[in-house]
Amino acid sequence: MSSSPRPPSRVIGTYKSSEKGVFGREPLTSFGKAKMYLGYLVIVPIRVALLIPFHLIMCSLISLSLIGVGPEGAEGFRATVFAWLCYFWMRGNLFIFGFYYIPTKGKKELPPSDVSRVYIGNHCGWMEVGYLFGMFTPSFVGKSSIKSLPVIGQIAVANRSIFIDRLSTKKAVSVTDQIVDRLTKNPGAKVGMFPEGTTTNGTSIVKFRSGAFVAGVPVVPTVFKYPFKFFDPAFSSVSLKWHLLGTMSQLINFMEVEYMPVYYPSEEEKKDPKLYAANVKKAMIEASGLINSNEAYEDKLAWELTTGYENKEVVRKRAMTKKKEAEAAAEGGVVMNQV
Repeated sequence: MSSSPRPPSRVIGTYKSSEKGVFGREPLTSFGKAKMYLGYLVIVPIRVALLIPFHLIMCSLISLSLIGVGPEGAEGFRATVFAWLCYFWMRGNLFIFGFYYIPTKGKKELPPSDVSRVYIGNHCGWMEVGYLFGMFTPSFVGKSSIKSLPVIGQIAVANRSIFIDRLSTKKAVSVTDQIVDRLTKNPGAKVGMFPEGTTTNGTSIVKFRSGAFVAGVPVVPTVFKYPFKFFDPAFSSVSLKWHLLGTMSQLINFMEVEYMPVYYPSEEEKKDPKLYAANVKKAMIEASGLINSNEAYEDKLAWELTTGYENKEVVRKRAMTKKKEAEAAAEGGVVMNQV
């Protein structure tokens, strides 16, 4: 295996990483805009008309399959039915969004069924989340509020999602500790993660966080690429509404998936999650030809500040901080009045 990465794949997009960086988006040409506006008028209404009944049917079937399933999740034959329904649901979603044919490269290898594993991938948008969920039905990390959503909450519980509550005042177990606990105490446990911790424009693989590697279990790496000519399908620094409309307005969208061999960590890597993460990232870069980048989520936030883009998570955190400060000030005022 070559020590230096291959040149970037020609299917990444129509620009070079050096021109747009790791997070930049390709601007639409005049023809691309005209094509998108036409798609708004013709293609989007058709897809919405297909999505609504498809979701109703699939969500009803999934709900029926999960009647009586408790917090321990779906098991046995019911777990098999649940997995197949989720596959058809997610693959149907991608099909309606224009991802009609998804070519794959490499062999889909898996560890033995009683061996816990982490499914990982490079992160460009919501599409690979749906793909990994449909193909492998791993548990994902999500906000505790998801549990209250109709159907979606039921699916998340049945799939044994790891829930976190950022607004709770109680001292919570860290997400990493919950992941390690799930993987080490439940033989055959499956967790899906995107170790970059943020989305990119698909030209590079940025710095990996070590959370997916702390448990020292095997990882199943998958590389995603999104060829495009007009609308950039990457979900980097763009609103969800704009991204969904833009994606739906295209007559056809492209996704390419490359399965990599299961990566079994050495004893040294098990003891050093950062080394484990770095070596897996290196293997993914060498196999895919994507560019190696040391950028991280914090760098993305700094870049977004220069563009004027408002990161919704940052806005929420800012509002939460102000709320806590106001509550602390009000509590301090009450104490002063009592004195």
